[in-house]
This record gives sequence, C-alpha cells and structure tokens, in this order.
Amino acid sequence: MRHGRKSSAHRFDGHKAIVSMDQASEMILDVGDLAASAGDGKSLMPGIERVEEHAGVTVEHAIGDGAFGSGANRAACAEREQPVDLLSPLRQLVDPEVDKSAFQIDLEAQTATCAQGHTVPVQNIRQEQDRPVLHFVFPRQTCEACPLFSRCVRSQTSGRTLTTSPFEAYLRAARERQKTAEFKDAYRLRSRVEGKQAEMVRHGLRNTRYVGEAKRQFQRLWLGAAVNLKRLFTLAEARSVDLTGVFGQLSPAVA
Repeated sequence: MRHGRKSSAHRFDGHKAIVSMDQASEMILDVGDLAASAGDGKSLMPGIERVEEHAGVTVEHAIGDGAFGSGANRAACAEREQPVDLLSPLRQLVDPEVDKSAFQIDLEAQTATCAQGHTVPVQNIRQEQDRPVLHFVFPRQTCEACPLFSRCVRSQTSGRTLTTSPFEAYLRAARERQKTAEFKDAYRLRSRVEGKQAEMVRHGLRNTRYVGEAKRQFQRLWLGAAVNLKRLFTLAEARSVDLTGVFGQLSPAVA
C-alpha cells in the first residue's frame, strides 16, 4: 500500500483523489485517482485533457494550489496548442533580498546580476529536460565586500552560486504576476473548490469500498455524479427552473 503525508505528523495510506470543478457553476468536471505518494502536480495535465475530452470544452484557465505550480506544469500549459492560463502560487520567500529571484538573470545574454549591481557571465551550461540550465558563480572577494554576504553566501570557499531552472523564464514571470492585484483577485475564486471537496468527503470520498483502480474510480465517479445532481437542483431552484418540465422534454431511451 502506498503512503502519503499531509505534514510530518499526518500520514495517510491508500490513494488521493484530484477534483476538477467549473468555477462558475460549481459542477464537478473530473475526479482523478493518484497514488498517495505521488505529487499532486503530476495530475494537472492529464486532468485538463480528461475535462476537455469528456465535457467537450476547451480549458483556457486553471486555478490550483501551490502543488500544481511547478515550472514543468507552467511550461506545459503555455506551450499547448490551446494554451492554458495557470494560476498557482509559488512559495513565500524566506529572505527575499538574497533569494535567487532577487538576481537579474538574462537568459539570452547568459549573465546574472546581483542586487549590488555585480554581473557575472555563465560558468557552465548543461541540458536538463531538453532545456538549458545555467550555472553562475560570483567571485568570493566581491561577495565578501557585500553587506548581505553573511545572509547570501553559504559556501566556505566560493562566492554566491546560482543555478537556473529549465523553466526559469516561466517561474520568474509567475512570481512577478503573483505580486499583482489581478492575481490575488483571481486566486480567491479557488476557495470554492475547497468547499466542493469537503462536500465530497462528507459523502465518502476518502472511504472507497473497493480494491483496484477501476472500481475505486467507478465509486468516485458515482459520488461526483450525486454531488452534481444536488448542485443541479440548487441551481434550478435559484433560477426558478422547473426540472420536471426539462426532464419531460428529453427523448426516452431506446430499449
């Protein structure tokens, strides 16, 4: 059995369920199955593809928590034939003044400039996931003269070192966007999916009765359908729609 952790003190066994929801209607569009030990972010692109296939829609925007905001996911969303605008927060910086994001990295010129204005060229380049990864090293003497030295440099022999991500440009753009009011307003909409997940948990999302992925997924799909039916009646009541009349207009099934 696979094991997962919500925190260092909270371990769970089994599998995780990844829920996709339409923000406007709050209807569930997909429920995915994931091993407890797997990272949530790996489910993003398969989930988007399932939603598009089964709901017959084109996903243009996706909002997820920090687990979905990896550089690989941001690149995959941006480089699709139909790009997806992914909103997912990056971690809060422990010491913003000396974090890598405080350095100006010119990926075209392959140079890095620190907050004190010192610029160094790339020292070496390697390929990772078919993308360039740049490694920079600042001179020890230059770093020792900096007032941020004790906070910035960990090495006992060299100056500050920096290594870019294969998806550096996407991550830097995401961090800048995260500072905007537009991002904060849009990300607040994600809270609705938390309520939907809590509703599914109350109906047994975390307690599958069957063994095996196919049977486990079958139960979760039925659960999602039941929660959607509840939501459908709520929407109909709010909009004064007579569902009896709507259902009566449907063609009877052919035996």
